[in-house]
Amino acid sequence: MNDPDHKGHKAGGRLILWLAIAVGIAAILLYIFASRVAEPASEQRAPLNEVQPTAR
Repeated sequence: MNDPDHKGHKAGGRLILWLAIAVGIAAILLYIFASRVAEPASEQRAPLNEVQPTAR
C-alpha cells in the first residue's frame, strides 16, 4: 500500500493529509453547531415532567 505512485509520492502520506483535512472540517462544523445552533444550557426549557406554577 505504501508503494510510491508514478510521481514518487507515497500513498500513506496523502491519506494522512486527506484525513487531517476531513477531521479539521468536522471540527469546524461541530464548533459552529455547538456555538450557534444548540441552545446554551441556561436557556433550555424545563423538563417535561415538571408542572408549570400556573397549572397547579
